[in-house]
Amino acid sequence: MPLKAEFRPRFKKDLRALPDKDQNSINETINNFLNKNGQFDVIRLGDELWRLKIGPWRIFFDFIGDLIVFLYIKRRTSKTY
Repeated sequence: MPLKAEFRPRFKKDLRALPDKDQNSINETINNFLNKNGQFDVIRLGDELWRLKIGPWRIFFDFIGDLIVFLYIKRRTSKTY
């Protein structure tokens, strides 16, 4: 059974601002993640913040019960964290 997801407005805005190739890669990886299909580079950054790594992009999210809330996207730089 796939995980349930919510996409915050900031996440949607960040995603729309990316090139089509990156949008497709992120969408495909998130779909696989939600369907528990594959292995992923996920790390807990704090009590309520998690990070999913997709190439140079970092997808930040939180869990609220059994719901994954995707918060925002950042390109990995030395100042990302």
